Amino acid sequence: MDMAQIHRKEVQTPLHCSHSVFYEVFRTEANLLPTVSPRNVKKIELVCPTTSWVDKVGSRKRVHFDEGGLESFNDEVVAIDREAHKITYRVLEGNLMMQLYHSFVATLEVKPGTAKWTIEFQKKNELCPDPDIYLQRLDSVSKDLDRHLSPKKD
Repeated sequence: MDMAQIHRKEVQTPLHCSHSVFYEVFRTEANLLPTVSPRNVKKIELVCPTTSWVDKVGSRKRVHFDEGGLESFNDEVVAIDREAHKITYRVLEGNLMMQLYHSFVATLEVKPGTAKWTIEFQKKNELCPDPDIYLQRLDSVSKDLDRHLSPKKD
């Protein structure tokens, strides 16, 4: 198997909330994610030189998946398509993630009724697992955000 090969996996999460509002949380209010999905996201910080939560190409964040910072990574926004409700992030460095992968890119595309995360990754060697745990986490965050944004039933 050629390790230079770029692999691709995706997960789709059904949405009940407004797809536009869902997308805007990721684009402008990612700092809400630890409150909305505390089991999955412990903390998000802006990384220099980023000074605003409103994403633009080049924006950088540090995301912590656990309390001790063992599982955390820095990402950078590499593409935004507001009309298509699409954002692409590239992982720049990560405690565990980048020990397994040469490259890791995640794209969120939101349409009415669905949020789709696509990840593209290059394994460092054939023993490295597929990043299914990260897809499961993205799906779980999406479900938590959808619940948070959906109209409450009486």
